[in-house]
Amino acid sequence: MQVKHGLAALAVALMVSTSAFAEEVKKEAVIVSIGDSGISARSKEGPLNVVLTPDTKISETSGLVQKKTRDVKSLIPGLIFTAKGELQGDTITAREIEFKDRDWRSAVATKAGTTAEFAELRQAIIDGQEYAIREEATVYFATGSSTVGAQYKEQLKALAQKAPGYGNYRISILGFADSRGDAEANERLSLKRAGAVSNYLRQTGLIQPGRVLSPSAMGEGTTAPGEAAPASDDQARRVVVRIVTPKGQLSK
Repeated sequence: MQVKHGLAALAVALMVSTSAFAEEVKKEAVIVSIGDSGISARSKEGPLNVVLTPDTKISETSGLVQKKTRDVKSLIPGLIFTAKGELQGDTITAREIEFKDRDWRSAVATKAGTTAEFAELRQAIIDGQEYAIREEATVYFATGSSTVGAQYKEQLKALAQKAPGYGNYRISILGFADSRGDAEANERLSLKRAGAVSNYLRQTGLIQPGRVLSPSAMGEGTTAPGEAAPASDDQARRVVVRIVTPKGQLSK
């Protein structure tokens, strides 16, 4: 009986001791890697292990008030995040993890993301969110054609030569068509034109293929963010190529 009382007392003592050493904190860090046991990260103070539990709340913030619930798949290497929870030594058991939308996009742009992540990144660039245009070229096409003219190949080559100088860059390729004919056919043609430009850029050997985002079909009657509407059908048959970087990256 005394042994049982002794073990019970020891268990209580350990619980009290553990809670005494646990500290409620809020830590900002960047993800180094992710494993089955949690996140390996680095804060300003040094290495930080973040334990995730089934109750850990993960959320993404955009602007001042918008917040979205995310899952653990959104946590990727290179992402800056804030963890709230109990800290013991260099390990925090996270009750809540928050990260900013722009930091997530920057992490995807820097690291090799999944197909879904790059699709979301590409859409953000199309919509003009959080990205700055560094260089731009427009390739025009003949009616019904998707052949890149020789004069435009020189422009694209010059753009490709500049791209690596922008560090954390991506190349956005948007294809357009004029309004004549069937809308669905025009959308297919706009994608074919964008694909032709994308293939040429990749074949130059001047840029990393992974930094060229999948070409996008914009169809007829649309414009790229910040672009003036075309004044004629000749101007509407085009592909807009842009070198973009996160807006937080202010210089080369």
